[in-house]
Amino acid sequence: MRSVLNIVVAIFAFVSATAQPINRKALVERHTVVNKKMDTLSSLSVGNGKFAFTVDATGLQSFPDAYAKGVPLGTESEWGWHSFPNTKGYKEEEALKTYHLNGRDVQYMVQWNSPEQNKNACNYFRQNLHRLQLANIGLEITKKDGTIFKIEDVKDIDQQLNMWTGEIHSKFTVDGAPVEVITYCHQQDDMIGVKINSGLIKERRINIRIRLPYPTGGWADMNTNFADEEKTSVCIK
Repeated sequence: MRSVLNIVVAIFAFVSATAQPINRKALVERHTVVNKKMDTLSSLSVGNGKFAFTVDATGLQSFPDAYAKGVPLGTESEWGWHSFPNTKGYKEEEALKTYHLNGRDVQYMVQWNSPEQNKNACNYFRQNLHRLQLANIGLEITKKDGTIFKIEDVKDIDQQLNMWTGEIHSKFTVDGAPVEVITYCHQQDDMIGVKINSGLIKERRINIRIRLPYPTGGWADMNTNFADEEKTSVCIK
C-alpha cells in the first residue's frame, strides 16, 4: 500500500513540475461568439450579473419587433420591477383557495375559472409584481432615398462577442456605407457604453432612438409594447 502511495505522490509531483500555466485569455477567446447574419435566435448580451442588455446584429436594439419571437432585445436590472394599479381593489384572499390537508386547512393561490371576481383577482396577483423592461435603445439610420432603414437593409454583418473583454463588436453596411458599433456594459453599475464609427455620422444619417415600453403583464415581456402613446415615450438623438 505504501509503495502504491509513493508512486501516486511521485506522479503528482512530476505532473506539477512539468505542467504549463494556463493562458486563460487565450482559452476564453477561443470561444468568441461570431454572428454573420440577422438571426433572431442569435441575440447577444452584455451584463454584470445584476443588469443585462441584449442586442441584435447592429450592436443595439434596433429591431425589437423582429426579435420578439426569438431571443428578445430586453434591458433588465435587479431593481426594475413594476405593478399595474389595483383599480378594482382586488384582495389577496380572493385569489386563495382552502384545502383540508392532514387535519388542517391550508390556503393556496390557484388559477380560478369562476367566480369572475376570484378569477380576476388571481390574474392580478399573478401579474404583479413583474419585471420591468427599462428601455429600448436602437439605431435609426436614414437611407439615401430618405426612408428609415429596415432589417433587410443591414448587409455584410460581422459581429463578435469577446467573452474575455465583454465587448460586442458589430460591423455592417447600410446603402454600402460601413457602420461599426462597439458595445460594453459597466462592471458594477447599470450602464452601457457604446461607440459608433461611420461616415454616416457626418452626413447626419445616424440617430440613437430611445423608447420606453409599457409592461404587458403577460408571461413574457418582449420589450415591444409601444401601442399606448400616453404610457410610452420616444426620444431620438
